[in-house]
Amino acid sequence: MEEITILGAGLSGLSTSFHVGHQKCQIYEAKPYYGGHIYSTLRDGFTWDDGPHVSFRPGEYVQKLFAESVDGQFVEGPTCVSNYYRGNWIEHPAQSNLYQIPEPLRTKCLDSFLETRKKNPDPAQPVNYQEWLYQAFGPVFAETFPAAYTRKYWTTDPVNLGVDWIGERVFYPNIEDVVNGAKGPLDRLTYWVQGWRYPLKGGFLSYCNKFVQGSRIKYEKKLSKINFAKRMLWFDDQSTTQYKKLVSTIPLPVFIELSEDATQDVREAASLLRCTTFLSVEITLNHSAKRNEQWLYVYDEDKLSTRISIMENFSPNNAPPNCSGIAVEVYGSPYRPLPTDHPMVGKKVKQELIEMGLIEDEQAVTSLNVRHSPWGQVIFDHNRKPALETINAFLDQFGIVRVGRYAEWGYLMTHDCVLSSRDAAQIIEQK
Repeated sequence: MEEITILGAGLSGLSTSFHVGHQKCQIYEAKPYYGGHIYSTLRDGFTWDDGPHVSFRPGEYVQKLFAESVDGQFVEGPTCVSNYYRGNWIEHPAQSNLYQIPEPLRTKCLDSFLETRKKNPDPAQPVNYQEWLYQAFGPVFAETFPAAYTRKYWTTDPVNLGVDWIGERVFYPNIEDVVNGAKGPLDRLTYWVQGWRYPLKGGFLSYCNKFVQGSRIKYEKKLSKINFAKRMLWFDDQSTTQYKKLVSTIPLPVFIELSEDATQDVREAASLLRCTTFLSVEITLNHSAKRNEQWLYVYDEDKLSTRISIMENFSPNNAPPNCSGIAVEVYGSPYRPLPTDHPMVGKKVKQELIEMGLIEDEQAVTSLNVRHSPWGQVIFDHNRKPALETINAFLDQFGIVRVGRYAEWGYLMTHDCVLSSRDAAQIIEQK
């Protein structure tokens, strides 16, 4: 019986094992490879990540570990991000770059913003994301831009989301920023991700190198059942094991579904948790990138394209010379299911990129691949918080340690996962 059993060899699981000490841990991974949500796929000279992954927090601890993972071989620079809206490119965030929004919409956005701030100089505590958007930007900008994007990315209306996830992620501008941003570019960046690092080679997965060295991983061990009282795990290959201490990085809805101990109220709570899923449309081109941004947001609701990554703008090694790799995310969830016709999705996305000027023409496309990612972003709807309280109270009875975005069911970026695993290691050692 291993001293510490870890479910999942993604960054959170590997980092937990690293911080506890690999010799004390046994990791069980359902897939035949490690990496989880930050796995990088190499295909025909192109590198693909599961969405736009960068290291952007200045915290010295995580930055140091990531740098050591790639022997100091990384790319870094200022963030370059834009938004597409009906044929126009607008720097991100759009609320502080109104000057790039065409008239008469620009003036309507500005007037609506100023009127809102005049009426509500001290905004009340909003009860949902829609209220927050209206208070922050005024109804015209709110509905045209972030509300539209919310329906595409979060797959539900902003009124259905809470506000506890926002933090600094959505820029709340002051009056001066919006007024000056309507006249021309500001003298500073207002996006919360202002600088980034990315491995020179091997995709974002390379940041796992330090964490995986010396780890003990058993692959193709998909959990089929768990009994917390007996401390027993069952796997799809008919094998079983007992554990002393358990760390899970498995998505909470799946983890609870597999539990023999879970009570009806806990199962009902888990059934209320919502997460996005997405299709990644990966297109290779025989010409270099048409834009310099690392990633782009698409506000047009008649387009499937939601977020776009230009892979060689993260690292030149992500695509062959004079070629481009573009990954486009299309989102779904229980609120709005993904399209099931994947060839149709690929064809439509390709035409959208041609329309946006990111692809020269049909002949420029050398390959097109549509890949499904079952887990995307945790949806912060109004069910999340009470459901999570019920589930956490249950799992805490059995001393189950949860680490990572899907096990903690939060808005955790890669640096958050590393720090969370370090904290978990301290908790484990105290038990």
